[in-house]
Amino acid sequence: MRNLKNIVKVEPSSPKDVSYLYVVSDSSFQTLENGYKVLAKELNTLLKQMQPETFDCLWIQQHASDLYGYISENIRNMDGSVDWDSITVILDKKFQKRWHRPKVKNILPYENKGELDAIMNKFQNKLYTLLNPLDEQDKNIRDLIFINLVRIAQKGNMLAKQQIVDWLTFVITEWIESRKEIAKWKGFTGDLEKLIEGCIRCYRYTGTFIGYVYKTLQYAGRGLHPLYVCSLNDRVGKGTKTRIDYVIQQEEDAYDSIR
Repeated sequence: MRNLKNIVKVEPSSPKDVSYLYVVSDSSFQTLENGYKVLAKELNTLLKQMQPETFDCLWIQQHASDLYGYISENIRNMDGSVDWDSITVILDKKFQKRWHRPKVKNILPYENKGELDAIMNKFQNKLYTLLNPLDEQDKNIRDLIFINLVRIAQKGNMLAKQQIVDWLTFVITEWIESRKEIAKWKGFTGDLEKLIEGCIRCYRYTGTFIGYVYKTLQYAGRGLHPLYVCSLNDRVGKGTKTRIDYVIQQEEDAYDSIR
């Protein structure tokens, strides 16, 4: 296993800014993303060797105590909990599916604006990425913001959940207009809030959250039939009659049939 001393913690800019601040000191691994990739590579190698059917943080502690110790000490979320998700989300897909994330028991809904503001203020200059990412780096930042919001929403923070619903409603509305795979949802936007809430509840950090929402829309939309908007004043064929004329005629015929 690679010497973990080559991976160093960057001091936070403020006492509260303790999340996503760990990079590799080697010049070829100076970005934050690559820092996580180094740790994920170590875990990937171990998983390929041992091929467990499932694994969790306890399994990592038992089979790679140095790696477990480094991650649990240095890779932390904004709430102080161990940030396993930033590592496991980079693993090979087959191992992502085997990961069992620690469950949060007895989830009670609550509202904590300070918890939400800590995330929004940290990324205040990058909030545009939620609606209009300009490049791959912006997309990574967008995923970072969503995953932070999802974490506290899954703990029960209703304000974070509503924030995710609001942002994603804008995003999905744009998808409906521009993506053929999502276009079937036109006319069914009233169902989006429940779908997004379901995604928040079920998401297991196997891939990006926004990708998970997109796939969910694709699969859930297969049974939807597109709605076509038309006016009853539109003419039918080349004649002078409109749609409303046929509706009235059908109602009169139905009335005559039961007289």
